[in-house]
Amino acid sequence: MRILVTGAAGYIGSRLARALQGHEVLTTDQSAPAQVIGNLAYPKFARSLVTRDIDLVFHLAALVSGGAEQNFELGTKVNLEATRDLLEASRLAGHCPKFVFASSIAVYGGELPDPVTDATAPCPRISYGAQKLVCEVLIDDYSRRGYIDGRSLRLPTVMVRPGGANTAVSGWASAIIREPIAGRDYVCPVRPETRMACISVGKVVEALIHAAGIPAHEFGPSRSVLLEGIPVSAHEMWQAARARGSGRVSFQPDAALQAIMNAVPKATVSERARRLGFPSSRDIEEIVSEYQEAAIADHG
Repeated sequence: MRILVTGAAGYIGSRLARALQGHEVLTTDQSAPAQVIGNLAYPKFARSLVTRDIDLVFHLAALVSGGAEQNFELGTKVNLEATRDLLEASRLAGHCPKFVFASSIAVYGGELPDPVTDATAPCPRISYGAQKLVCEVLIDDYSRRGYIDGRSLRLPTVMVRPGGANTAVSGWASAIIREPIAGRDYVCPVRPETRMACISVGKVVEALIHAAGIPAHEFGPSRSVLLEGIPVSAHEMWQAARARGSGRVSFQPDAALQAIMNAVPKATVSERARRLGFPSSRDIEEIVSEYQEAAIADHG
């Protein structure tokens, strides 16, 4: 099986590429260590990636939430138009490859129930969420027509991101764990009681691979699945990190960011995901332990 992974130099993509060792994997991103380096915002490049020898596509590349909100044009090119270019390349290849898409719980917005469930209607309130939702609809339609065998996973906040922050509005959730464990102090830009739906990167990688193995008929007409995200507050994140590092955390809420965080899903519960066998994180302690174990392995 020949597999394409977009966004392969990123946080999730790099972990996925490692998990796929033993398969013939083509990785692409804008920087090393991807095998094929290029920008998906250029249609010619995006459409060159899916050829008849590609059996499975994991499409992870994206301009994340804050970046897509700050730069609407670039967000539209990377998150929407590049996805459609990959779908068109898959259609024109003519062999109906599997297409696993990393969507997001950013498709939800407005007055949300707690928890968000399978019955919650998507209603995005940021451009990133709108772009992801449009891609989900396209994937459903391309699948209906037999051009691809698509699956879209609505990912909760994925933790704990190593290295520096990106433009995700939820980036603080990784920093509040990563920085104290590394012995660095951190100023958290949201209130201690701020909660969000969380999942570990390990569980997301398991979910992506699991999605590729599910028979198409088990999805039904909708190829979108909401992954379960456990509710964790900023205070609980800090407490989990506090026991493992010497850095300190103080809270200085940013009004604009706090307003965004007040409107995100606090937890996600999906009977559909459970029925299809998707994994979920148990608690914040499990997420932090996984992060530490991965850090040791990466530096071992």
